[in-house]
Amino acid sequence: MSAPTMSGLSAGLGVAVSLVERFPDLPVLSVAVAAHCPDRVDLTAYDSLSAFEKWRSALGIDPARVSMDAERGVGPLMWLEAETVVDGVTARLVGFGQVPADRSGKPGAV
Repeated sequence: MSAPTMSGLSAGLGVAVSLVERFPDLPVLSVAVAAHCPDRVDLTAYDSLSAFEKWRSALGIDPARVSMDAERGVGPLMWLEAETVVDGVTARLVGFGQVPADRSGKPGAV
């Protein structure tokens, strides 16, 4: 068996480039395609749940398919996560943000 090469990332990188072309006015995200998961593009919005929501909507991800979690007893951090398929590649969208001040920070409370 031969060692993986950069060409193995072409599908994921191609989708990343196509998302830039399709949605040039959406908020910037961190974009990653990793050798251990070459058919997935990770799109991460750090400290911006509103950016997550704009991308979720643009990608046509049903809000019911979004999962949520939050830190337990450490701080007011929460995150949202959802996946969809774009041009045959899994796009994993993650957004991190602060738990609203009027919430307890427990999962399900947000």
